[in-house]
Amino acid sequence: METNYKRTIAGSVGAGMAAVFNGSGRQYYILEHKTESVFHHAGESQKIIVDQIEMGRDSSCQVRFDESFETVSRRHAAIVKEGNGWKIINLSQTNPTFVNGQPIPGEWTLSSGDEIRLSSRGPLIGFIVPQGKQSLVSSIGMTERLNLFRQQALRPYKTALWIMAVVLVLAVGGLITWNLLQSKQFDQEIQAKQEQIQEVQKALVASDAEIDELNNALIDAENKSAAEKARVQRQLRQAQEERDALYNHAIGLRDELQDAVNSADKANRKVESAQNEINNLNNKLEEMAAKPEPKPEPTPEEIARNKKDQETTRVQDAIKRRVGNDRPTIH
Repeated sequence: METNYKRTIAGSVGAGMAAVFNGSGRQYYILEHKTESVFHHAGESQKIIVDQIEMGRDSSCQVRFDESFETVSRRHAAIVKEGNGWKIINLSQTNPTFVNGQPIPGEWTLSSGDEIRLSSRGPLIGFIVPQGKQSLVSSIGMTERLNLFRQQALRPYKTALWIMAVVLVLAVGGLITWNLLQSKQFDQEIQAKQEQIQEVQKALVASDAEIDELNNALIDAENKSAAEKARVQRQLRQAQEERDALYNHAIGLRDELQDAVNSADKANRKVESAQNEINNLNNKLEEMAAKPEPKPEPTPEEIARNKKDQETTRVQDAIKRRVGNDRPTIH
């Protein structure tokens, strides 16, 4: 059964922006991973705040699985918002998608409590919709929302579009600020931005401390098992990605607050405290930008994959040489 599914910026970036700026009117759902994998632990709960995600082995998928799941396609299935609910769409041409043990005919409307399996031997995932106020995106903290925005809204797109999306977020934020200033709400806007900056600064400090702790743990893991070392490396990568998201968010808040300060200054408002917040944030951003970032070593899975590729190349070269040597000579 063919579907009209198409990956769209509105379903990911647009929906993600709406979740960040207007979470009170939007619902989210949870994917509960029931199978252990490189990217997801059994029992892990993954909150989804965008209208459209893809699952599979491709690096652009918001819900990604490693190469050990051979029957999971690169882009295996998608979950898309439909009205007040969600539906799952099978994208694979070779491997089925199951809901509650039954293969779906192209697409299927999901209900809370359903179990999704990607292929007959693939990973098992629970679909859960929270109830009451906990079902609203606004119940998720701003810092976590921003991390989810980075992971889900921006992951399917390359760096250039990533930058465009950030610029778009800042532009929307600037437009909101301008409308508020035009309606003579300078003081409220400045105070709100100051509070957000203070929250982000605290999160940055905590993130830096976590990264330092993981770097020390990575050193200690040298004397431990390969599995423990790989686990610490994964945690370090995730912590670095989350810190980068906070860093980018801090830059946006700084620019928005500066716009508000400039407009308020023209109206002869007192903005000394807000300007101090900007200066403090600039110092923090400059400190972070200058700080060298250690790169984690490749995981055992990456090392094994590289060795396999090298061995394949070596065998192919040997076959070519053998064929060349065995070629009969024409007299």
